[in-house]
Formats: sequence, C-alpha cells, structure tokens
Amino acid sequence: MADVISWLLDKKEIEVYAFFEEVPIKVKLKLVDVDFDKQQMLWTYDKRLELPLTKSRELYFEYNGTVYTLVAIIHDDKELVTTFPTVSLEPKLKRRHIRVRTTEEHPVKVIMDDKVYSAIDISERGVGILTRDIEGLEVGKTYNLLLNIEGEELPAKGEIVYIKEVEKGLYRVGIRFEQLPMKVEDKIFKYIMARQKEVAKKIAMFKE
Repeated sequence: MADVISWLLDKKEIEVYAFFEEVPIKVKLKLVDVDFDKQQMLWTYDKRLELPLTKSRELYFEYNGTVYTLVAIIHDDKELVTTFPTVSLEPKLKRRHIRVRTTEEHPVKVIMDDKVYSAIDISERGVGILTRDIEGLEVGKTYNLLLNIEGEELPAKGEIVYIKEVEKGLYRVGIRFEQLPMKVEDKIFKYIMARQKEVAKKIAMFKE
C-alpha cells in the first residue's frame, strides 16, 4: 500500500467515483494532508458528493489497473477526511454495462413463472430483484421473463446467477439476460439513459 500512498502524495489530485442510485459520479479531489498516525487523508471537498455520501461513504479510484476504495469519515463544505485506501472488493469501476436503480416513479417489474417481482436495478446485461418468495427459483436455471418497463411488457429470457439473503427472509436475485430481442435492448437502454439524466440533474444542483 505504500506505493499507492506515495503515488497520491506525488500526484496531489485524482479522479474519484462515487455512486448514487448505481450511477457513477466522477469528481476531482485534491490531497491536502496525510495523517500517518491515524491513517487518514484530508482532501478538498466537491459538493457533487453530497447526495452520493448520503447513501454510501465509499469513493473509488484506479491505480495501475487496480481499483481502490476510500471511506469518507467526515466532511464539511470545504474539506473531506477519508481512510487510507484499500483494495476494493466491489468491482463497480470494472463493470462493462451501466447499472441503474429503479424508483417508485419509474418501476421495473419482472414476471417469471406467473409471479411478479419488483426490480431493484437493471442494466443491459441483467436485472436484480428483491423478494421474500424464492420458491421455484433456482440458480443456473433459465426462465422465460416478461419485463414491465413503464407499462410496456417485453419478452426476455434470463438465467438466475445468484440468490443471496441480504437480511433475514429477504433475498436478492441476480438474473443475467440471454439473447434479448433488439426492441427489448432498446427499451432497456432508453430507460437507463433516462435514469442517468435524472440522477445527473439531482447532482448538478449541488455543483458550485
């Protein structure tokens, strides 16, 4: 980790990413000071981080092909204190496809085996659902799906790649799409673009 710290001290300013509703927000931070005893770093603050930091305290940057995480400890409108960097276990910056969170105003439903599930996020590669009912759901199995996006039902196929219990009795199910029809791909792409623009407008409100 010493080489990363040395690189940060030498570079002084880096690009970091925060995520709000799964959309990456890129800002530049300047390194002001390093406290080696407390293993903390002092940075300038960017107000565009205000919303992302209400959801997650993690910031990401890349060095020599490896993604590192800084955890925000405290901030005001001018300065930000973070931990020393650690190697990231969350490959968000390595994703090939942008994932966005769904909202109550713009929901996505997944109909599978005549059951309706609410999607928590979606990308061009797959969709994630939260459910308390996993009866009949099997990892590695491919299902015929109907995606209800903004009231329009679209046929799709998807393989369940994982089922994880996120809290007692509540499960996150990851579904990877298989050979989507062009019309469905186009609808998903437009949905993602619209959500990104919505998030960008929210973040822009905090820009100096």
